[in-house]
Amino acid sequence: MVNISLTISPIRNSRGTIVGASKIARDITELRKARDRQHLLLREMSHRVKNLFAISGSIVGLSARLAKSPRELAESTRARLSALARAHALTFPDGLDDAGRQPTTLQSLIRTIVAPFDEPEHPRIAISGIDRGVSASAVTSLALLLHEFATNAVKYGALSSDKGSVKVVFAEEGDSIVVHWTERGGPPAVAPAGGFGFGDVLSRIAVSDQLGGEIIRDWRPEGLAIRLSVPRSRLEA
Repeated sequence: MVNISLTISPIRNSRGTIVGASKIARDITELRKARDRQHLLLREMSHRVKNLFAISGSIVGLSARLAKSPRELAESTRARLSALARAHALTFPDGLDDAGRQPTTLQSLIRTIVAPFDEPEHPRIAISGIDRGVSASAVTSLALLLHEFATNAVKYGALSSDKGSVKVVFAEEGDSIVVHWTERGGPPAVAPAGGFGFGDVLSRIAVSDQLGGEIIRDWRPEGLAIRLSVPRSRLEA
Protein backbone atom coordinates (compact mmCIF):
# COMPACT_ATOMS: atom_id res chain seq x y z
CA MET A 1 0.00 0.00 0.00
CA VAL A 2 1.33 3.44 -0.96
CA ASN A 3 -0.03 6.98 -0.80
CA ILE A 4 -0.89 8.31 -4.25
CA SER A 5 -2.10 11.49 -5.91
CA LEU A 6 -4.63 10.52 -8.60
CA THR A 7 -5.56 12.67 -11.61
CA ILE A 8 -8.40 11.57 -13.92
CA SER A 9 -9.12 13.42 -17.17
CA PRO A 10 -11.84 12.74 -19.79
CA ILE A 11 -10.99 11.61 -23.32
CA ARG A 12 -13.38 12.99 -26.00
CA ASN A 13 -13.88 12.07 -29.62
CA SER A 14 -14.15 14.54 -32.51
CA ARG A 15 -17.80 15.24 -31.62
CA GLY A 16 -16.96 16.05 -27.99
CA THR A 17 -18.43 12.89 -26.58
CA ILE A 18 -16.58 11.33 -23.66
CA VAL A 19 -15.33 7.96 -24.82
CA GLY A 20 -12.83 7.19 -22.05
CA ALA A 21 -10.61 8.56 -19.32
CA SER A 22 -6.91 8.90 -18.68
CA LYS A 23 -5.56 8.30 -15.21
CA ILE A 24 -2.22 9.30 -13.75
CA ALA A 25 -1.21 8.04 -10.29
CA ARG A 26 1.82 9.54 -8.57
CA ASP A 27 3.48 7.93 -5.56
CA ILE A 28 3.54 10.63 -2.84
CA THR A 29 4.66 8.43 0.06
CA GLU A 30 7.87 10.39 0.64
CA LEU A 31 6.00 13.70 0.35
CA ARG A 32 3.54 12.57 3.03
CA LYS A 33 6.40 11.46 5.29
CA ALA A 34 8.12 14.82 4.82
CA ARG A 35 4.91 16.67 5.70
CA ASP A 36 4.43 14.50 8.80
CA ARG A 37 8.01 15.24 9.91
CA GLN A 38 7.45 18.95 9.35
CA HIS A 39 4.23 18.84 11.37
CA LEU A 40 6.01 17.04 14.21
CA LEU A 41 8.85 19.58 14.22
CA LEU A 42 6.41 22.51 14.33
CA ARG A 43 4.56 20.94 17.28
CA GLU A 44 7.88 20.28 19.01
CA MET A 45 8.95 23.90 18.52
CA SER A 46 5.64 25.15 19.95
CA HIS A 47 5.99 22.79 22.92
CA ARG A 48 9.55 23.95 23.61
CA VAL A 49 8.66 27.65 23.43
CA LYS A 50 5.74 27.22 25.84
CA ASN A 51 7.97 25.22 28.16
CA LEU A 52 10.68 27.87 28.17
CA PHE A 53 8.24 30.63 29.12
CA ALA A 54 6.77 28.53 31.93
CA ILE A 55 10.19 27.46 33.22
CA SER A 56 11.59 31.01 33.08
CA GLY A 57 8.79 32.09 35.43
CA SER A 58 9.57 29.17 37.75
CA ILE A 59 13.27 30.10 37.77
CA VAL A 60 12.45 33.65 38.83
CA GLY A 61 10.30 32.29 41.67
CA LEU A 62 13.02 29.84 42.69
CA SER A 63 15.65 32.58 42.77
CA ALA A 64 13.35 34.94 44.69
CA ARG A 65 12.94 32.43 47.54
CA LEU A 66 16.63 32.64 48.42
CA ALA A 67 17.65 36.12 47.27
CA LYS A 68 18.34 38.71 49.97
CA SER A 69 18.48 41.74 47.66
CA PRO A 70 17.36 42.80 44.15
CA ARG A 71 20.97 42.53 42.97
CA GLU A 72 21.28 38.98 44.28
CA LEU A 73 17.95 38.09 42.66
CA ALA A 74 19.11 39.45 39.29
CA GLU A 75 22.45 37.60 39.45
CA SER A 76 20.85 34.33 40.53
CA THR A 77 18.17 34.54 37.84
CA ARG A 78 20.72 35.40 35.15
CA ALA A 79 22.92 32.46 36.14
CA ARG A 80 20.00 30.03 36.10
CA LEU A 81 18.74 31.28 32.74
CA SER A 82 22.25 30.86 31.30
CA ALA A 83 22.34 27.32 32.64
CA LEU A 84 18.90 26.70 31.12
CA ALA A 85 20.20 27.91 27.73
CA ARG A 86 23.16 25.50 27.95
CA ALA A 87 20.87 22.62 28.87
CA HIS A 88 18.41 23.51 26.11
CA ALA A 89 21.24 23.61 23.54
CA LEU A 90 22.03 19.98 24.33
CA THR A 91 18.66 18.93 22.92
CA PHE A 92 19.55 20.20 19.44
CA PRO A 93 22.09 18.62 17.05
CA ASP A 94 24.94 20.85 15.86
CA GLY A 95 24.04 21.16 12.23
CA LEU A 96 23.16 18.25 9.96
CA ASP A 97 25.33 15.72 11.81
CA ASP A 98 26.81 15.25 15.27
CA ALA A 99 30.48 15.23 14.25
CA GLY A 100 31.18 18.48 16.08
CA ARG A 101 29.82 17.38 19.43
CA GLN A 102 32.14 17.13 22.40
CA PRO A 103 32.15 13.80 24.28
CA THR A 104 29.98 13.76 27.38
CA THR A 105 28.98 11.31 30.10
CA LEU A 106 25.71 10.42 31.79
CA GLN A 107 26.42 12.37 34.96
CA SER A 108 27.86 15.46 33.27
CA LEU A 109 24.83 15.52 30.97
CA ILE A 110 22.26 15.32 33.78
CA ARG A 111 24.14 17.89 35.90
CA THR A 112 24.08 20.38 33.03
CA ILE A 113 20.36 19.83 32.47
CA VAL A 114 19.22 20.13 36.11
CA ALA A 115 21.56 22.98 37.06
CA PRO A 116 18.95 25.72 36.39
CA PHE A 117 16.50 24.07 38.79
CA ASP A 118 18.75 23.16 41.72
CA GLU A 119 19.72 25.31 44.67
CA PRO A 120 23.48 25.10 45.40
CA GLU A 121 22.99 26.25 48.99
CA HIS A 122 20.27 23.65 49.60
CA PRO A 123 20.64 20.91 46.95
CA ARG A 124 17.39 19.17 46.08
CA ILE A 125 18.58 16.99 43.19
CA ALA A 126 20.77 14.00 44.11
CA ILE A 127 22.68 12.19 41.35
CA SER A 128 24.43 8.86 41.87
CA GLY A 129 25.32 5.54 40.29
CA ILE A 130 27.50 4.62 37.35
CA ASP A 131 28.93 7.08 34.86
CA ARG A 132 29.30 6.07 31.21
CA GLY A 133 30.13 7.92 28.03
CA VAL A 134 27.25 8.98 25.79
CA SER A 135 27.76 8.78 22.03
CA ALA A 136 27.20 11.79 19.77
CA SER A 137 24.32 9.97 18.09
CA ALA A 138 22.49 9.42 21.40
CA VAL A 139 23.17 12.64 23.32
CA THR A 140 20.41 14.73 21.69
CA SER A 141 17.66 12.18 22.33
CA LEU A 142 18.81 11.48 25.90
CA ALA A 143 19.16 15.18 26.68
CA LEU A 144 15.65 15.79 25.32
CA LEU A 145 14.23 13.11 27.63
CA LEU A 146 16.06 14.27 30.75
CA HIS A 147 15.16 17.90 30.01
CA GLU A 148 11.49 16.86 29.72
CA PHE A 149 11.69 15.06 33.10
CA ALA A 150 13.22 18.14 34.75
CA THR A 151 10.82 20.68 33.28
CA ASN A 152 7.79 18.58 34.23
CA ALA A 153 9.13 18.29 37.78
CA VAL A 154 9.42 22.10 37.93
CA LYS A 155 5.94 22.72 36.51
CA TYR A 156 3.92 19.95 38.15
CA GLY A 157 6.11 17.70 40.29
CA ALA A 158 8.48 17.70 43.23
CA LEU A 159 10.43 20.80 42.20
CA SER A 160 7.24 22.88 42.12
CA SER A 161 7.21 22.58 45.93
CA ASP A 162 9.64 24.23 48.36
CA LYS A 163 10.38 20.90 50.06
CA GLY A 164 10.37 18.59 47.06
CA SER A 165 13.41 16.63 45.89
CA VAL A 166 14.53 14.45 42.99
CA LYS A 167 16.81 11.43 43.07
CA VAL A 168 18.51 10.30 39.85
CA VAL A 169 20.33 6.95 39.81
CA PHE A 170 22.17 5.45 36.84
CA ALA A 171 22.59 1.66 36.86
CA GLU A 172 23.56 -1.25 34.64
CA GLU A 173 21.02 -4.04 34.24
CA GLY A 174 22.13 -6.75 31.83
CA ASP A 175 22.79 -5.19 28.44
CA SER A 176 20.98 -1.95 29.32
CA ILE A 177 21.73 1.33 31.06
CA VAL A 178 18.81 2.28 33.32
CA VAL A 179 17.91 5.73 34.61
CA HIS A 180 15.80 5.80 37.78
CA TRP A 181 14.17 9.24 38.27
CA THR A 182 12.31 9.44 41.61
CA GLU A 183 10.46 12.48 42.96
CA ARG A 184 9.51 13.07 46.60
CA GLY A 185 7.95 15.83 48.67
CA GLY A 186 5.87 17.44 45.95
CA PRO A 187 2.18 17.15 45.12
CA PRO A 188 0.81 13.61 44.62
CA ALA A 189 1.59 12.31 41.15
CA VAL A 190 -1.55 11.89 39.07
CA ALA A 191 -1.70 10.49 35.56
CA PRO A 192 -2.86 13.15 33.06
CA ALA A 193 -6.61 13.13 32.47
CA GLY A 194 -7.66 12.66 28.88
CA GLY A 195 -4.41 11.05 27.71
CA PHE A 196 -0.82 12.18 27.46
CA GLY A 197 0.34 15.56 26.21
CA PHE A 198 2.68 16.30 23.33
CA GLY A 199 5.72 16.24 25.63
CA ASP A 200 4.94 12.62 26.48
CA VAL A 201 4.45 11.76 22.82
CA LEU A 202 7.80 13.38 22.01
CA SER A 203 9.46 11.43 24.83
CA ARG A 204 8.10 8.13 23.56
CA ILE A 205 9.35 8.88 20.05
CA ALA A 206 12.82 9.64 21.42
CA VAL A 207 12.82 6.46 23.52
CA SER A 208 11.46 3.92 21.05
CA ASP A 209 12.50 5.25 17.64
CA GLN A 210 15.81 6.96 18.40
CA LEU A 211 17.20 5.06 21.40
CA GLY A 212 15.44 1.71 21.04
CA GLY A 213 14.62 1.76 24.75
CA GLU A 214 11.67 1.64 27.12
CA ILE A 215 10.12 4.15 29.52
CA ILE A 216 7.79 3.34 32.43
CA ARG A 217 6.09 5.96 34.62
CA ASP A 218 4.69 5.13 38.06
CA TRP A 219 2.24 7.72 39.41
CA ARG A 220 2.71 7.39 43.18
CA PRO A 221 1.11 9.43 45.99
CA GLU A 222 4.58 10.48 47.20
CA GLY A 223 5.70 11.54 43.71
CA LEU A 224 6.39 10.41 40.17
CA ALA A 225 8.86 7.60 39.51
CA ILE A 226 10.30 7.04 36.03
CA ARG A 227 12.33 4.10 34.77
CA LEU A 228 14.15 4.71 31.49
CA SER A 229 15.98 1.73 29.99
CA VAL A 230 18.32 2.11 26.99
CA PRO A 231 20.42 -0.63 25.35
CA ARG A 232 24.11 -0.02 26.10
CA SER A 233 24.94 -0.53 22.43
CA ARG A 234 22.67 2.39 21.43
CA LEU A 235 23.90 4.68 24.21
CA GLU A 236 27.65 4.14 23.83
CA ALA A 237 27.86 3.40 20.10
